[in-house]
Amino acid sequence: MIHILLAIAYYLVHSCATQTVFTNTCPSDSPESCSTSNAASCCFEAPGGIMLQTQFWDYSPATGPSDLFTLHGLWPDNCDGTYEQFCDNSDTIANDGSTIQSILVDDFDDEALYNNLNTVWKDINGNDHSLWAHEWNKHGTCINTIKASCYPDFKTHENVYNYYSILYNLFENLPTYKWLVEAGITPSNSKTYTKEQIQSALSSNFGQDVYFKCDRNNALSEVWYFHHIKGSLLQNNFVPIAPLSNSNCPASGILFPPKSGSGSNPTTTRTGTTVTTKTTTNTNTNTDSITPTGVPSSGYIDLSGKPGCLISNGKYYTSGTCATYKFRESTASGGNSLISITSSKGNCGLDATNNNAFTCNSSIDSLQTQFQIEEGNIGYDGNFDWCLGSSSGSGSTAQTNVVLGDGTCTSFKLSLASK
Repeated sequence: MIHILLAIAYYLVHSCATQTVFTNTCPSDSPESCSTSNAASCCFEAPGGIMLQTQFWDYSPATGPSDLFTLHGLWPDNCDGTYEQFCDNSDTIANDGSTIQSILVDDFDDEALYNNLNTVWKDINGNDHSLWAHEWNKHGTCINTIKASCYPDFKTHENVYNYYSILYNLFENLPTYKWLVEAGITPSNSKTYTKEQIQSALSSNFGQDVYFKCDRNNALSEVWYFHHIKGSLLQNNFVPIAPLSNSNCPASGILFPPKSGSGSNPTTTRTGTTVTTKTTTNTNTNTDSITPTGVPSSGYIDLSGKPGCLISNGKYYTSGTCATYKFRESTASGGNSLISITSSKGNCGLDATNNNAFTCNSSIDSLQTQFQIEEGNIGYDGNFDWCLGSSSGSGSTAQTNVVLGDGTCTSFKLSLASK
């Protein structure tokens, strides 16, 4: 009952605070996403009816203000938990984010939004605008209620501006750090917390349980807020729902490290509407944090703890010859954290129609591959866990899909191996 009342309160406060910002002709009683089988329209979000607002706590190297979970994105997941990506190449912006300032400031006269995003929307490698562009190109283009055709008098990039504006407004209404601190959960190099403590601190404010993720050090690293949406995204009618994913954090012993990094790093503190910046020199010698290492130009891909390797189509095979994969910095990354992977079959990516299976073929767009390689392991969007999927064939000749882990399967790592 308490969760229901909190959800209603959150919905009313958030809707009233933001829904007058944008003009939209959808009726106020538009159905809630995922509640009916209605076809997608300008007033009904489908198939991506679950809106995830994602926030990161990057503590080493320190990224963003020291008292803020940084903004990561707004993702339109399908109602069954799958998702689509890069849905409309005709609606994308420059991958390096070089046009974003002119869109926000020059075209839509919103320098305040641009400055606010520069404070809260940070990339761990310093490529902030590339991250913003990536989030729009990958996720924003899949939100059907802000397609250009849904605007009565569309101005070029108006939907891009709306996506960033709405995302920022939603983020500001989900102050993760503030909620944790108010519950006595503060950054510490030694103190630990339970999963129940963290969940209670967040859900008591959000009105529903929240998904949060821990890194390999059992440190809190990500928080995801799940919503349905009523009507068009432009109406800002976000309805909190329970998460579709299960937390990977342990029941107890969860760390919440203060932000630190190597060398001299800017540390920004937000106090009300005032932002102060100082430079600190870090002496942290923690070697447990994940740091990128050199990436070879080519090699095999092994599965940790399993015999065999990946063959050229991206499937797992226990006999025969391992495929040689090539690795290079993605031209879409704008930095050194995103890697393109290719085999003799073509570019490699994830097949959203097949449980996000790792696959390689000639039809995959190289600009839409967003892999990461850290400590010799391959990840996608910060997720380095993989699982076995469906198989074809039998015995030693069976070929098995390798799918991105979702927290519900027995996972392993995809590791680079020398030829």
